[in-house]
Amino acid sequence: MPDEARPDRSGLLVSLNFAREPQNCFEGVSINVRLLAGSAAIENGLAAKVLDSVCDQLVPVWFSDGSKKMLMHPDNEVAQHVLSGTPAPEYIEGEVRAWRDLYGLFTPGEQAR
Repeated sequence: MPDEARPDRSGLLVSLNFAREPQNCFEGVSINVRLLAGSAAIENGLAAKVLDSVCDQLVPVWFSDGSKKMLMHPDNEVAQHVLSGTPAPEYIEGEVRAWRDLYGLFTPGEQAR
């Protein structure tokens, strides 16, 4: 992370999160980016810059503005196929398979297989 992303400079807190009882496979192990109170990181574009820098691996990334928590990576279409187990269209099939391979253990029903 760049020095400008330090919480005291950016108004963002970036952390690695481990959930004991995840609600879905994207919550077990993830990167969380939280907007701190009074931060201008959304308005000045720093939040987008930080999110772009952490959304390039097969690690789920969540963003919270204090009132809601949003999954930023993988994108919504990929996440829906991973969570539902439905076949993915060809153009995202490889990405969906990669997420399932890594995080399938955390998907309901996968542990029983």
